[in-house]
Amino acid sequence: MELTELRNEIDNIDDEIAALFEKRTRIACDIAEYKRAHGMEIFQGGREDEVLKRAADRVSPENADGAKLLFMTLMDISKCRQQQLLTEIKPFIPECETANPLVGAVTKGSYTADACEKFFGNGCNIRYFRDFESVFKAVEDDAVDYGVIPIENSTAGDVSATYGLMLRHRFYICRSTKIRIDHVLAAKPGVRPEDIKTVMSHEMALKQCSVFLEKSGYSTENASSTAKAAETVAASDDNTIGAICSASCAKLFGLVPIVTDIMDIRDNYTRFITISKDLQIPKNASVVSLCLTVPHTAGSLYRILTRFAYCGLNLCHIESKPLPGALAYLKDDAFEFIFYLDFIGSVKDENVVKLLTGLEKGTKFYRFLGNYEEVD
Repeated sequence: MELTELRNEIDNIDDEIAALFEKRTRIACDIAEYKRAHGMEIFQGGREDEVLKRAADRVSPENADGAKLLFMTLMDISKCRQQQLLTEIKPFIPECETANPLVGAVTKGSYTADACEKFFGNGCNIRYFRDFESVFKAVEDDAVDYGVIPIENSTAGDVSATYGLMLRHRFYICRSTKIRIDHVLAAKPGVRPEDIKTVMSHEMALKQCSVFLEKSGYSTENASSTAKAAETVAASDDNTIGAICSASCAKLFGLVPIVTDIMDIRDNYTRFITISKDLQIPKNASVVSLCLTVPHTAGSLYRILTRFAYCGLNLCHIESKPLPGALAYLKDDAFEFIFYLDFIGSVKDENVVKLLTGLEKGTKFYRFLGNYEEVD
């Protein structure tokens, strides 16, 4: 047969499949009504296994896995439709935003302080803490109204400490923004680059300048923030140490930039989030964040992602992290990872609320992290 004829055959088969899909969806809706009337759950594990085995038995061995995947997807689509019909809406009720807030951030002079001013304006009331965990605790204990935390960098990846803290503390994300990072090597006045032997900074800043550091032969030392590194260098009598920080931070602590343009990639941004103890949803909120675990079975993550695709939602970020010790009890039933998901959407959308409700009921561990706006 010619290619055109073969394609025509495929088109005819596709038409039949589309008609059968339509018929199957109608029956799935009837099943949803039956489940509603009889108080049944949407997911019926035994029935699903039966359908998948039946599909695999009715095709050749080489097509068995494909048939199971096809019918698994069909059932997932049916469950999404049933969920839309059966799930009761429980609206998210946010608190009002705080006027003239007290904001928690790490050491003065860090890029986090720049993010605070972008979120809350120049001259905003900032209380500084020694580390990110102290900021989370301050938000939880009502010592501050908001906290500002770095979460990922465009060149060095996620801020791993932040993800660990996100699971140990209760909070909601209110806003997100990106700050351009422009590092310099700073030292005391009169110190030359060749005098430096050790460079201090936050681990993320050291990663962002790794080529420069390796080429220069400097040893490195981690600090809790770029500002803390600058403060330590300024207070030390040792002229063989320098700090990687911003030029404004160097000036704040009486240091001078002795080498500029030291980053591996010049177009470098860090993403910061604002967190609050209570749920706050800005008027222009357009991003939803959550974290969850998935079952320790083949295709489980794919099946979760199918739900987003069915609702027409754009996943803009997905990150996996090892389960922390506090969630070790999940390891028998879930992959040894927790997944963080961001998608474009709003909890004002009923389909989004129903999706989140289904995820909460259908996963061993689930946490809604917020519906927030991106600040340019």
